Amino acid sequence: MHDYRKATNAEMPQLADLRWRLHVDDAPINNRAAYNRFIVEFLEVHKAEWKPNEIVHWVAVDSDRVVTVISVTIVRKMPRPGDLRARWGYLSNVHALPEVRNQGVGGRWLTVIKSWATAENLELLVVWPSDQAYPSYERAGFSRHADPLVLKLARPS
Repeated sequence: MHDYRKATNAEMPQLADLRWRLHVDDAPINNRAAYNRFIVEFLEVHKAEWKPNEIVHWVAVDSDRVVTVISVTIVRKMPRPGDLRARWGYLSNVHALPEVRNQGVGGRWLTVIKSWATAENLELLVVWPSDQAYPSYERAGFSRHADPLVLKLARPS
């Protein structure tokens, strides 16, 4: 049975590893130096730039091993009359180790995250899933909407 909860600081190296695995599509680590550099840099950015009230990492843990992760970035809306502190959540960094996929882990932690988001008074949760992930999110109550309009900006390499 998995433990579904917020990640601890001690688990950040495992989250960095899962982020690497997501980026390389779970391919074997061919460049150990690049991998090690990424882990160190990920942890540095996490410590220096991420605030607990702006991003929450959710994990499913089996024993001491993080087997899934989903990160929720809290986005504050501009204050308006009657609603000065409205917020919504952007789900990203969603990854499960291959050995726990298709076992209902994702659906269970989405239930946990939805309960937390409701308790936090978040207005909505948004995710841009891969094509194969749409059915999982739809089973969890997400639906497709025409919004938002997106302008892709060039990023320096």
